[in-house]
Amino acid sequence: MSKSLALAISVGVVAGLWTFLSGGYLSFANVWVGFLAWAASGLVGKSDAMQTTVIGMTFGAIIASVAVFLGSMELPIVGANGAVGVAIAALILVLVADRVSQVSNVGVNVLGFASAFSLSPNVSNITNMGISNPVVIVLASSILGVVAGILAGRLAASIK
Repeated sequence: MSKSLALAISVGVVAGLWTFLSGGYLSFANVWVGFLAWAASGLVGKSDAMQTTVIGMTFGAIIASVAVFLGSMELPIVGANGAVGVAIAALILVLVADRVSQVSNVGVNVLGFASAFSLSPNVSNITNMGISNPVVIVLASSILGVVAGILAGRLAASIK
């Protein structure tokens, strides 16, 4: 069996299984955020995929929460609240990435930012400290996404 066929089969099996389980046992995680983490972990390299992906995406999610919070504040420029919040949060994301090695991969951080921002378009979601908090969802989904990538890789190696 070719390497690409083995990988295609393993990715299909793991992705299908995860999607099926997301309706029950894994309902606390978001499948598409996990798929983004799976892809990101493949791009950052095997040696630190878990750490770089999970920490980076979670950091991005935290910064997205800052953007949503800032966007909820009343500003003198009508309609600019969300734009100002995103601008300030993006500035913070890149400045911190430049100074903190654990979150230095801006691309992974932005994936977490986008994921959480799409999950929390209003301030009520980010202030919830439960399992529906976007940061918690991105954290759990990122971990599962990286694990899914590892499992798919091992399955591909075993059926090749």
